[in-house]
Amino acid sequence: MKGTVTNVKNAKLVWTSSRSDVATVTQKGLVVGKKAGKTTVTLSYQGQTKQIVITVPKTKLSITGGSTVNVGATKQLKSKITNVKNARFTWRSSRTSVATITQKGLIKGEKAGTTTIAVTCQGVTKKITVKVSQQTNATLNSLFKKAGKGKTITLVGNFKMSGNVKLPTKANVHINATKATFTGKAGFFYGVLTSGLNWKGGTFYRGGHEFRLLRITKATFNGLTFHQACGIGGHIFDLMGCSHITITKSHFYGYGHTLSTKVMRENGNHGEYGESIQTDYANYNSGGPGFNKYGKGHFSGTPSTYITVTHNTWAPEYSGKKLVSLAQVAIGQHDTISSNRRMIAHVTFSYNTVKNAVRLSGMGSDVTYFGAPVHFESSKSLTITHNTFNTTLKRARPENNIIISNQYGHMPHTTSVAIQSNSFTGYHVSRSAIQLYARKGHSIKSVKVKYNARHGMRLIKRYGNTKVSY
Repeated sequence: MKGTVTNVKNAKLVWTSSRSDVATVTQKGLVVGKKAGKTTVTLSYQGQTKQIVITVPKTKLSITGGSTVNVGATKQLKSKITNVKNARFTWRSSRTSVATITQKGLIKGEKAGTTTIAVTCQGVTKKITVKVSQQTNATLNSLFKKAGKGKTITLVGNFKMSGNVKLPTKANVHINATKATFTGKAGFFYGVLTSGLNWKGGTFYRGGHEFRLLRITKATFNGLTFHQACGIGGHIFDLMGCSHITITKSHFYGYGHTLSTKVMRENGNHGEYGESIQTDYANYNSGGPGFNKYGKGHFSGTPSTYITVTHNTWAPEYSGKKLVSLAQVAIGQHDTISSNRRMIAHVTFSYNTVKNAVRLSGMGSDVTYFGAPVHFESSKSLTITHNTFNTTLKRARPENNIIISNQYGHMPHTTSVAIQSNSFTGYHVSRSAIQLYARKGHSIKSVKVKYNARHGMRLIKRYGNTKVSY
């Protein structure tokens, strides 16, 4: 507001408000509304006065954006207030253990329950009740069961698992889990005879949340992160008679929730060298006793073929600076029961980093056949290139980094193996970076070992009938 006095220069004017609880006025004439109502603003000068009635309109405060959110998910709430310019809002949650909210109105579910969200502006407060829900394996089963051919499912928030989850059965389903986490005490994902599954993202924590896949084809898993996701002797990806599978840009941290190899061996040597990615046959029991009921009628003995594992990382699990567990063995195949002569074939392991994997000493004779982060038994057309094997912890010093073996009587000879352009760094292996082992009557032929950087350690040891070009 402005006030003037005729024929007077630099007049000292005095402003007052009859009800400062409704509106105040500065000595420069700036009126600030405080609450709805009326007040009389008076301008005075040397006994002369001029008055004007100011009306402060009622304000209406509102909240939009919804009243539900899932654990681990976020939702943006917005607030509006009428008749106020440049409004500033203050947000709060009555139960921050259930949900938190930022001063920009972004709410995040912390655990199942309800909380009151309040927003305040200009002395006016608006409240809503927000319900936070916990998603579970039942939520996933429902979503996946309804998924039609070629559909996309977006998973957001935390899924607390206590049971197994059947992957979509329709072809070419895309699952976007980049904003999802998976926790809980138990529950694995399984698929049988599906085609074209594309899974992107997601963080999986301890509790056995692995993928058991029987004869699925043309599937891609991109950008997943695993923190000690499977127990001792388990596999994060158990590929049973699968074909054309790609696992890429994923991270595998830790294994077995322990640093003790003695604990790992309590379930037999397999507990120690259980691969995070197992290229297996479609055999009964190959997915463990708990999987047999899901694969009934489909255990055909088919080998896994055309498996591509590229641009992934294996590393230990830390809690702050404390080492919790070493990295799991990366990939392998150790079939001992297949009676057919079909072989695991066309496996590519390239551009991966394996750092400080579990040391496999103390496994007895199995060290010779399976004692390496990458090991294949009786397979063919293997490509192992451009990988980095790095050991910076003495306790993780390996016996070998790569083992190719052929020892079982019913299996044909191993052929077409390329081990090229890999780097072996850190603590030297106790045996050799690469080991080829063929028992009497078996052979490993057409092996190319070229351009590998061994950094002073022994590159290769050969046993039995092996043929290598350098």
